[in-house]
Amino acid sequence: MPTLAIDITVPPTGELEISGDGTAPTDAQAEEESRVRQEFLDLVAPYLASLPARPPHRAGNVSRVELLGEGVWSQLNHYLLLVTIDIGEGGVGIDAGLLDLLPAGSRVDVVGTFAGPLGQWPTSTAE
Repeated sequence: MPTLAIDITVPPTGELEISGDGTAPTDAQAEEESRVRQEFLDLVAPYLASLPARPPHRAGNVSRVELLGEGVWSQLNHYLLLVTIDIGEGGVGIDAGLLDLLPAGSRVDVVGTFAGPLGQWPTSTAE
């Protein structure tokens, strides 16, 4: 099944995101960044959870949604959304639906639709 990849960037709001320096956050700064990330999750989770429950279409039916987030304190406003669809260039409108939810200045860019793994490393060593 193809996977639709969508890059999401919301405007920086926490002190670390704004400064770009997340090397040694204070407890208060880390708390602020965690709170802002949770607010983002609370905002998008209902929409993302609804995608697999949408009525069936001829193509682009969503079976799975996965949201990945950056792991660096000053980059917590960057996300990668992976949407598993059945066939075609599905997921049309998912990016627009997200953009409608997000604050002004957010970017939602479709990276592309990827058909499946071409290889995997390390290769299996099971015997």
